[in-house]
Amino acid sequence: MLQQYLNMGFTQQQIIKAQQICKQNRNLEILDVLLKNIQTPIKEQSQSQILRELSFDVLTPDQRLRQKGTPVGLKNLANVCYLNSLIQTYFHNPIFVKEILSFKYPVQLNFEDLLNKNEAKAKRIKSSIDLVVHLQRLFAYLVHTDRKYVDPYRVFLNVVDEFGNRFQLGDQKDWAEFNLQFITCIDEGLKYHENKIMDAEMYNENGEQHESDQYHNKSGIIQTRSMILLDENKTKLIEQQPLQSQPQNQTIINRLFFGKTKEYITHPNQRNQSEEQEQIFLQIILNVKNKSLYQAWEANNSFLIEGYRNGSEVIELAEKTIWITQFPDSLLFLIQRVGYDPERGLIKLNDEFRFEKEIYADRFLLENRQKVIETQQQLNELKIQQAELLLQMEKYQNYGGLSMLTILNTATKYVKDVKPDDEIMQQRIDQCRLSIQLILQKFQLQLDQINQKIEDLYAIMKKYKYFLQSILIHEGAAESGHYYTYIYNPLLKQWFKFNDINVTQVSEEKVLRDSYGDGKSKTNAYCLIYQRADHFDPKSYTDYTNNSVYAQYIQQNLYEEVTNDNKKFSIEQQEYELVELGDLVVEIYNLQFQQVNEMARKFKNRNGNPLNNFPTYLRTLLDQMNDLVKWSILDYAIREASQGKRNLKDYQEQMIFQQRIKYNFEQLSHFKVPSKYEVDKQTIKHLQYYYLQYISSLRITSIQQFQHI
Repeated sequence: MLQQYLNMGFTQQQIIKAQQICKQNRNLEILDVLLKNIQTPIKEQSQSQILRELSFDVLTPDQRLRQKGTPVGLKNLANVCYLNSLIQTYFHNPIFVKEILSFKYPVQLNFEDLLNKNEAKAKRIKSSIDLVVHLQRLFAYLVHTDRKYVDPYRVFLNVVDEFGNRFQLGDQKDWAEFNLQFITCIDEGLKYHENKIMDAEMYNENGEQHESDQYHNKSGIIQTRSMILLDENKTKLIEQQPLQSQPQNQTIINRLFFGKTKEYITHPNQRNQSEEQEQIFLQIILNVKNKSLYQAWEANNSFLIEGYRNGSEVIELAEKTIWITQFPDSLLFLIQRVGYDPERGLIKLNDEFRFEKEIYADRFLLENRQKVIETQQQLNELKIQQAELLLQMEKYQNYGGLSMLTILNTATKYVKDVKPDDEIMQQRIDQCRLSIQLILQKFQLQLDQINQKIEDLYAIMKKYKYFLQSILIHEGAAESGHYYTYIYNPLLKQWFKFNDINVTQVSEEKVLRDSYGDGKSKTNAYCLIYQRADHFDPKSYTDYTNNSVYAQYIQQNLYEEVTNDNKKFSIEQQEYELVELGDLVVEIYNLQFQQVNEMARKFKNRNGNPLNNFPTYLRTLLDQMNDLVKWSILDYAIREASQGKRNLKDYQEQMIFQQRIKYNFEQLSHFKVPSKYEVDKQTIKHLQYYYLQYISSLRITSIQQFQHI
């Protein structure tokens, strides 16, 4: 509920104030208070203002307590949910986690010397190292904390661009764009591990960067960037631009996340002359219009380029094929769900897009190129049939932007509203709907058979197996929205939903239902991450306990820091419980005060029982409501509120408990509370004396009742 109001643009302070107003008047709704009594949502804030807002935590300590065996969430830092999704995904990469937790700060590195040589480089290196350090700290908390969620602000603070400039809180970023910058900084920071510094003389005498270091100064990868334009319901790839390359040094980041390809560009109009080029990729872009992962991957790896300019400046048609030469341990697929419409501008494509839980990447490997070519003719025939079926299905599923079934459902509603007695018309619509459903079912069956035949062609190529590990979900429009992540834990064999501070266990059915999309919902998968099955042992994943396999990598200083924080949090919880208990105690006290007076009045009229409880007995015995009776009522209220676990002694010893009760007493009339708030030893002795009399009276009464029976 809190996140809902934050997404509307209200600040945490505004929400807290609204909650306080609603607590005083239970007939009011929070949203009504926000809209009527509080100023308009703040959309533009300075960094200092945002940080002040982030310092507030509206959840109570008991609500912030981590449940045993539950993953830890992350606080949303003003529209940076993409960061939280990113961190949670990387936290479920055991090899990456081990590398981060094992990192040691390079104390021998001379930053002043670096500053003198190149200020931009020094800023970037310093932030990259700090990023690793703070990510290490955050991972330690994700493993060992007792808190439901932790704050990733320091991690965000140290993600910088190539010039060392930080990102701004409150700015919405594309997940893929931020991921590239994040992983680039991590890669650079890890190179400065203590005693393993890989920073050679990367700059020449003129301060210019060597070619091998361009990775840090640019985007870090080579890939194909595709922009999709909608042109009469057809998609065209209009831009094919290579990005910059990373260095040849094979780091752990390179091995985990970067793959290598060999691209072939042939020129059909020039006797099939061809060009070859080696590239490095971080992500594989999939066109959502291709409907499924394998089809989109194949389309991305083989396509025609219109208007290609070769070395002789001749513009022509060229064919480009891409073959993988080296697979990363993690395969990242980016589903291209943003398109462009000349009238509407950027739009989100919510088409259904399906993918498998396990995939085999062999068919895209260069070493299997000949095998794939040998099956090409049969494959092409199947793909032609596949394309024809998809085209036929599209006619029914997208008629003027609507599916035929949707149109018929609207017609049914119209007939029922306007001509409820026209049964013939209704029957015709129902027959038409049934006919279309049967046709689509037939097409889908044929399509499944063709897809199976295509799979059978690749049956012998199943060496490189990957399993689906993370699904990044985007809900919203093309230029705005919210990110959260579904993550599969191979050790627990269970899916979890990581949505900022909220982490829940979910069924696989729900995961896939939300991820595929249905053409209507704005919630669907934006990014898929697969991990190589033979490189990740299920036993290497966390089980979300303090003793998980990740715990062994936490360095002693961090372990002690998190342990001490857990102790502080435990004290905070205890103090909060005492405050809450103090509120309940005074509620019971106020009610009991009235009941004691009422029972005493009834006893005078011979209708009451003075042995109903000790405060009533004492009030009747003393025939007045003095401080001693009030202290007995307070003792009774404390015992009732704590279910017998606490008494008046705790009021004496627990200062926070005592102060809370005093605060609440001040809200009552002077007549109802003791004349002084400190209970002395003499009062305790008097209460004990009268309590023994009360117990004796109870025993005597019980014996008399027994003898009467």
